[in-house]
Amino acid sequence: MKKFKKAMALSLALAMGLSLVACGDDKKDDKDTTEAEKDTTETAGDDTTAPDDGAEMINGEIKMPSADGEKIYVYSWNDELGNRIDTHFRSRYPELSDLVVYENLNVSGTTDEYPAKIAGAVDSDKYPSIFAADESLALNFMEQNYVAPLSEAGITAEMYAESAYAYTVDYGTNDAGELMAATWQATPGILCYNVAIAEEVLGTKDEAEVQAMLSDWDGFFEVAQKMKDAGYYMVSGPDEVKYPLLAQKTSPWVVDGKLNVDNGMTKDMLELSKKIYDEGYSANAAQWSSEWTANMSNGTVFCFFGTTWYMSDTVFVTEDVLYRGCTGPTGYYWGGSYFLLGKDCPNKELAGLVIYTLTCDEEAMYDLYAIDGDFPNNSIAVEKLIADGVGAIEKLDGTNPCAAFHEGAQKIDLSNSTAFDSQINNCLSTVSGMYNTGELSSVEDAIAELKAQVAGSLTAITVE
Repeated sequence: MKKFKKAMALSLALAMGLSLVACGDDKKDDKDTTEAEKDTTETAGDDTTAPDDGAEMINGEIKMPSADGEKIYVYSWNDELGNRIDTHFRSRYPELSDLVVYENLNVSGTTDEYPAKIAGAVDSDKYPSIFAADESLALNFMEQNYVAPLSEAGITAEMYAESAYAYTVDYGTNDAGELMAATWQATPGILCYNVAIAEEVLGTKDEAEVQAMLSDWDGFFEVAQKMKDAGYYMVSGPDEVKYPLLAQKTSPWVVDGKLNVDNGMTKDMLELSKKIYDEGYSANAAQWSSEWTANMSNGTVFCFFGTTWYMSDTVFVTEDVLYRGCTGPTGYYWGGSYFLLGKDCPNKELAGLVIYTLTCDEEAMYDLYAIDGDFPNNSIAVEKLIADGVGAIEKLDGTNPCAAFHEGAQKIDLSNSTAFDSQINNCLSTVSGMYNTGELSSVEDAIAELKAQVAGSLTAITVE
C-alpha cells in the first residue's frame, strides 16, 4: 500500500539529477575536450534550454504567462483560498486577474461531497485547473487520474523544497518521487494557556516557565491536578489532546494493507483521554460545540491545543481573556490545505504562476502572515518575519508565536501518514468517547470496537 511519504525517493531523484549535471567521464583526453569546445563554439547563440519565445521569467524560476492566454478555474470549498488569491496574486499580476476565476463550492472540505463535486467539475465547461484539498483528503486526491504532477505547471521539487517545510514536501510527494501537491500554509500546533489562571495557580505566565511544567504528559497531569484543586478545568474536553497524541504514532495505521493498532499511540490516547474524563480534568465539551467555544472566554479552562489557523477570531474565540502559547508535551500539527493541478488544465503556465506565488514567492509568503495572519509554508519568509518582529497576536497577550510555530514546523514528521488516516482517526475518536463514558469497559474492548468500526467502513484494509 502506498504511504505517500517518500522523502528518500525524492532525495534520490534530486541526487540523480545533480549527478547527471556534475559527473563526467574523467577519462576524456585532450582531443575530446577540444572537440567539445568546438561544438560549444559552433552552437553558441542557439540556447535550447532558454524559453524559445523569449518569455519573462519570474525570479528566474517560472515563466510569465501571456495576458492573452486561456482562462483557468480554481476550486475550493470556502472563500479562504479565494481571498488569498485576491490579496496575493491579483494584486501582483492585475493583467492576469481576469484569467483566474475562483469557484467557491461552499461545502465541507472534509466530507465525500467535496471530492464528488471536484470529480463532476472535471467533465464540465469549468474544468478545475487548480483545486484545493484539505490535508485529510489530499493523499486520496493525489491518486486520481485527473491530477498531474506540479512539474507540468513548472513547479519543480527543488523549487518548492528550497523554502517549504520538509514535512509538506514529503506529504505532497508520491511513491514515484513526483511532487503532486503543495501548500501555502504550515500548520504546527502549540498549547495555548490562560494567562490569568497561570499566574494564579502556577505563579507565572512566562512561556518558558510554563513550558517547563508541561514538557511531558506526566507534567501535564500534575498541572491538571493543580487546576482541579484550584477550581479550574485543565482542558475543555477529553478529545482536546487528540492531535498531539496522534502525532506520537511510531508506525502507520496501515502496514502491508493491514490495520496496525500497535503504533505507540492507540492505547495512550484511550488511556489519557479516559484519565482526563474520570478525574474531572475537563468540562467534557466536544470540539466544535458551542460549549467548547464558550469555554475559551469564560475563564473556566486553563488551556487549549491550537494551531496556526486556529488563531482566527472565528475559531479561537477568547473575547477579553488573554492567552499565551508554548509547545506543550509534544509537537504536532493539525490540518492544512494543499494545491493540486488538473491534468487537462488549458493554461498550465498560468496555473503554475498562481501556485508558485502562493507557495514559493517569498514576498507573497511574508505578506500572507503579515496581512492575513496565515502562517506561511516558507521558512525563508518566516525567518524574515521573526527578524522583523512581525506577528504579535493580541489574544496571545501581545506575544509573537511565530518563532514557536517555526520551531514546531521543523519537527513535524509525516513518515507514518497514510491515505486512510482521517477515517481511522475519526473511528478512534468515537471509540475513545465510548470508553470514556463506560459504554466500553476496558482498553481491550475499545480496541476491539475500533477494529470493528474500521472493518465496517474501510473494506480496503484487512483487520485481524
